[in-house]
Amino acid sequence: MTNVTVSALRRLSTACDPAVDLWLGCGVAELFPKRLMEYEHDRVFLVTSEKLRGIADRLHSLLTDGGVSVAPVMLIPEGEPNKNWRTLQGLLEALVQSGCTKSSVIVGIGGGVVSNVTGLAAALLYRGVDFVEVPTTLLNLTDGVLSNKQAVNGGQGKNQFGVYHAPIFVWGDTAYLQTEPIEQWRSGVVEAVKNGLINDAGWFDHLELVLTPDLSCVRDDPVGFCADLISSKAQILDKDPGERERCMVLEYGHTVGHAVEFLMDGQLLHGMAVGVGMCAAAKIGSRLGITDDDVLPRQEEILGKGLGCPIDVPANCAPDAITDIVRTDNKRRGSCDARMVFVEKVGTVHEVNGEVEVTVPHSLLLEVLQCSRRA
Repeated sequence: MTNVTVSALRRLSTACDPAVDLWLGCGVAELFPKRLMEYEHDRVFLVTSEKLRGIADRLHSLLTDGGVSVAPVMLIPEGEPNKNWRTLQGLLEALVQSGCTKSSVIVGIGGGVVSNVTGLAAALLYRGVDFVEVPTTLLNLTDGVLSNKQAVNGGQGKNQFGVYHAPIFVWGDTAYLQTEPIEQWRSGVVEAVKNGLINDAGWFDHLELVLTPDLSCVRDDPVGFCADLISSKAQILDKDPGERERCMVLEYGHTVGHAVEFLMDGQLLHGMAVGVGMCAAAKIGSRLGITDDDVLPRQEEILGKGLGCPIDVPANCAPDAITDIVRTDNKRRGSCDARMVFVEKVGTVHEVNGEVEVTVPHSLLLEVLQCSRRA
């Protein structure tokens, strides 16, 4: 994935509430300073990880050459285990010490961890500072930035502490995706599969035809594929931009997926864990008489053979440990039993009187997890 074909800049929307511009292109870094200068600010602060220092240094040079006042690049540790209060506090203290003000702009350059920590820092600092998201992973570009959700993990689960805080815009340069390994590309495409399962049978059918473990369909046209993937989620967000009601369908696979991801402590990427969670959900939905018989085999085929992703609960994730984390899920409401989203048939989510979540008895969840555990 070393060849980069420069493309024109496209203006899309995050389709959230509030919605902001998502600028999408390939090799478009030189256009970033002009876009940022459209917003009043006194100084710019770039936040990234050591691995992505080269991208940040390049943007720093372009901004400086463009007459923008830029502080030295700030580094935070990446990886799910570092998405915590300690990393957040360290960044906040560094921003204050470096002279960040209420009129500054903070730019988060990285994947979901860097974006979330930076976004939450921007929301908390002086009760709100402007920030820009520059996603460098397929998952963050096509899913993470389309939510306005900023959070860190707690000791008992993912994203337990956070707020909604929108960036002033998102800068999506697919050239940056070249820095991530194929496994992270696959992780991002799992969310594309999910969008088809819950909302668009035609999109799912298309992915069944084109997906291969080497992801040639993405590499051949990264801008086009990302635009299509963003559109697939935007169609869902249009119905509920604040993700408070109907958009709960986006949580398909996340109840178990988040718990598995948390227990794996960074050893299983987010999309991979969600894929495991989707297969568990299809099994539970089938037991409840909700999910059609063809959903699970089609899911397992596209995730396992089409993407080369795991479909079983990892052997070192004990079912009772998963259910303990599910009880503290960040979307839990009322009952101690799990509340889950189920697919009736490909492209359609189970819904009763506008409610898309179903209560799952603890015993059933535990039984399915035990049967789904990798030998």
